[in-house]
Amino acid sequence: MKTSIRKAIHQVDVLLAPFMLSAFKEQNAFTSFLFHALFQNKEELALNLADPQQQVTVDVFRRFVEYHLEKGYTFVSPTDVLKGLDPDKKSILITFDDGYYNNLRALPVMEEFQVPALFFISANHVLKGKAFWWDVVYREGKKAGRSDEAILEEKAHLLTLTDEEVDKHLIRTYGEHCLKPVSDTDRPLTSAELRTFSEHPLVYIGNHTCDHAVLTNYTSAGMREQIAQAQDILEDMIGYRPASIAYPCGEYNEDVLRATQEEGIVLGITTNHAKNAYPSLSDPKTMLTLNRFTIWGTEDLQGQCDFYRSDYHLLDSMRGIYHKLKPSAKV
Repeated sequence: MKTSIRKAIHQVDVLLAPFMLSAFKEQNAFTSFLFHALFQNKEELALNLADPQQQVTVDVFRRFVEYHLEKGYTFVSPTDVLKGLDPDKKSILITFDDGYYNNLRALPVMEEFQVPALFFISANHVLKGKAFWWDVVYREGKKAGRSDEAILEEKAHLLTLTDEEVDKHLIRTYGEHCLKPVSDTDRPLTSAELRTFSEHPLVYIGNHTCDHAVLTNYTSAGMREQIAQAQDILEDMIGYRPASIAYPCGEYNEDVLRATQEEGIVLGITTNHAKNAYPSLSDPKTMLTLNRFTIWGTEDLQGQCDFYRSDYHLLDSMRGIYHKLKPSAKV
């Protein structure tokens, strides 16, 4: 019931966003956006070779860039963020998680509009040419005729495990060869491809752990190993140690932040949906827990972008009222 109400209020917010943007000046802020796989078109999606995830195609990505340029946004790099952004501008950072080969499809759009992007790489997937587990679950589940609900349930379970436990489950369930990619759609970049890609002036590389590890599933020592070894592997591949990290699935805690800082990483990105206010960027801890929006290819792109740009949301206001009333309701 609560979920249905939240969805209904969200839809109202999406409808109201264009009116709020026309009535009130948008506040300058730093925003970041999350992409994963980049599909060529809907026909490729329909092949079920990989988890469709946000179902973002090259066309959706292009229109996303065009929209924000038309609205006066400045696309920035992680280097720009660390140097300090202009508070009189609306700044935006494009990020891709995981290290898919299909992310190379972003490059022509980036070159056309001269916009940089930050690619967070799961190091061992590139090093070993290993398929991403969610693609295995989706592909094999579809081949077996399993329902979407059953696939989602299995994925939810695997999100609670370490990478080693996930691999054991997959091999036990789908066979010893299941972690081998089946096409250019689902495979990660190779080490050589990543090296060449990283040399492009618009491309920046970040840490996404060794094994796309949901870090809060690990011991403190395991967290450090996942972050530190990824730094080592990526340095060997691209020639430098990344200064940024995206926490897989957005999960982090104080131990993760400490391990991140110990590796000299100064920029960390979560999956919390919010803008980043300029004053907060002077705080080192805030710089390790930056917010990030997600774009969905299944929803109206302009509606999503308008909603994320709007500084007034009915749902946020109602949450504020709820939290103010909640203490007085206690007896």
